[in-house]
Amino acid sequence: MTKNSSNSLYGNTSRFKTGKIELDLRVEIERTLHGASDEIAKGRSGFLRKIRRDSEGKPVRCPCRDSITDEPDKDYFCKFCHSMGWFWDEHKIVYYKGDDVFRPSGNKQQETQPKKVDASYFYIECNEVITPIDIIVEVEVDKEGKITYPVKRLNFFEIWRPEDFKADNGRLEYWRVTAGLLRDWSVWYGRTNIRQIY
Repeated sequence: MTKNSSNSLYGNTSRFKTGKIELDLRVEIERTLHGASDEIAKGRSGFLRKIRRDSEGKPVRCPCRDSITDEPDKDYFCKFCHSMGWFWDEHKIVYYKGDDVFRPSGNKQQETQPKKVDASYFYIECNEVITPIDIIVEVEVDKEGKITYPVKRLNFFEIWRPEDFKADNGRLEYWRVTAGLLRDWSVWYGRTNIRQIY
């Protein structure tokens, strides 16, 4: 048997050389969202509205929430929570949004036809901390994709299911978030889209 790989019982073994061949998903998500020298940025700027939580992880109630009905005050606009009933904070994020047809669970016969649900997948970088009932806020952007000022909020998506995609070693790579469109969540809905973030 010669040393020539063509005469080897195992053929050409060069393809079995060790080395890093898997994609770094963090890098790929960053390239997708922010672009690179050989790739156009596909991310969109918006806000992540984080619901404040207490030491037990429960949402922090705003005093405007009625103790009996458990609903925000509908007669007076609350300047603290914008009549959501919870205290919250917003910060800017960049995400990729994919609109999908969601098939609701239930009667199999009804599931034969896809039903459009106002929900979307949002892909977000790993450096965010995302929990259910947080809200993704779509805002108006200019032709260059930059947020216009004063900020105009267009749509609010309540996070239903945040999925943390991890590598084999447990490292968080990115988030895929399922979020549903909130329609008229407050009688003051139309007045809450121009609040400034300082």
